[in-house]
Amino acid sequence: MKSSIASDPGEGMLAAHTALHELCQGCRDPVALFTIPQGVLLDVNRSFRELSGVPDPLPPDLAIPSLGAPALRRALRNWDGTEPRLIRRLVLGGREGPARLLPVPAAFPPQAFLQFTPQQDRSRVDEGALKGLLEDRLQQIGNLERLRALGETAAVIVHEIRVPLSSIHLGIESVRTSRALDPSLHARLDVALEQLDRVDRLLGSIRNFARPRRPAPRPMDVRKTFSDALAAVEASLQGPRTTVAIEVRPEPLCIVADPEFIAEAVQNLIVNAVEAQPQGGSISLSATPSRLRHGWVEIRVVDRGAGIPSGLLDRVFQPFFTTKRTGTGLGLAIVKNLVELHGGFIALDSRPGQGTTVTIELPAGGAGA
Repeated sequence: MKSSIASDPGEGMLAAHTALHELCQGCRDPVALFTIPQGVLLDVNRSFRELSGVPDPLPPDLAIPSLGAPALRRALRNWDGTEPRLIRRLVLGGREGPARLLPVPAAFPPQAFLQFTPQQDRSRVDEGALKGLLEDRLQQIGNLERLRALGETAAVIVHEIRVPLSSIHLGIESVRTSRALDPSLHARLDVALEQLDRVDRLLGSIRNFARPRRPAPRPMDVRKTFSDALAAVEASLQGPRTTVAIEVRPEPLCIVADPEFIAEAVQNLIVNAVEAQPQGGSISLSATPSRLRHGWVEIRVVDRGAGIPSGLLDRVFQPFFTTKRTGTGLGLAIVKNLVELHGGFIALDSRPGQGTTVTIELPAGGAGA
C-alpha cells in the first residue's frame, strides 16, 4: 500500500500515520484512517479496500465523500471530531451494518478511524478491539511525550556535569605531563582519565537517549543509509578482521525517514555487532520489502557473535541493561527510540553461539534523495 506520507502531507501527519498504521492493518473489520474535517483517506486495511473498491495505492486526495455513502457524509458534516460517534446504519460496497468514528486526539492534523461492521460479520467481531488497540498506541505516544520532557531536563543536567568534568580532565592532563610528577603516579592518573572519558561517553549516551528530538522525514534510499553508517563507524572495523556484506537490490529501495536518525540507528547496530565478535567475524546488512507489512521496508543487521541468552531477550531494549562489562546499556534503547519516533517497529532475535538479528521496519516512500 502506498502511504499518503509519500505525497509530503506534512511532518505531523507522518508521525500520526505511521504510528497508527499497525492498528488499521491489524483489524479484521473494514477500517480506514482519514483526516478531519476533509475526510481524506490516509490508510485503509485490506478488508476496507476489498469492500469499498478504493485503489491501491491510495491517491493523495481520495476523500470519504467519494465512496458514495450518504449516511457517512451526513455524520461527518456535523462532527467536530472530539468524541466517538456511532452510525447505526451504513451501506458501503453493497453491504449494510453499523459504523463507528473514533477520533485520534494525539494526531496532527486531526485524524480519525472509521470502523465498519457489516451486519453478517457482527457475531465474530469484538467491537472494542480497535478502541483497545488505539488506547495502547496513544499510551505509546504519551510515553514519547514524557521522554521528550525528560530529555529537556537531561540536556541541562548533562551540560552542567560536563563543564566541570572538562576542567577536571584538563587539570589531570596538565599534572600528568609535568616533569616533577612521580613516575609511579602516571598509571593512576591514566586510570583517572579513562574513567573520566567513560563518564563523558555515558553522559553523551544519556543525552542521545533522552533529549527531545523531532525527526525531519523525507524519502531516502536505504543504500545511502548503509554507506553513511559504515563511513561513521569505520574506526570500529579496524580491529580484529570483521567483514561487512551489504545485500540490497540494485534499484533504489526508499523509505520515509530522517536520514540522520536512521543512519545513527544503523551505526549503533553495527557497533553492537562488532562488539559481539571481539575476535572478528561477519556482519550482514540487508534491506527488502517487508514480509509482514505491505508498503513497508525491512532493514536487518545480522552478526555471528555469541548471541544473547533467551532469558534476557525481553530486557534488551530496556535503558541501562547490558551484558557487556563496559557498555552503557543505552545503545539498543536509543535505536528503539529512533525507530519509534518514525512510527516504525523493531525486533531482535538471538541464539547463543549462533548470533543476533535485529530487524527494523519503516514505511516505504517515493524516490530517494
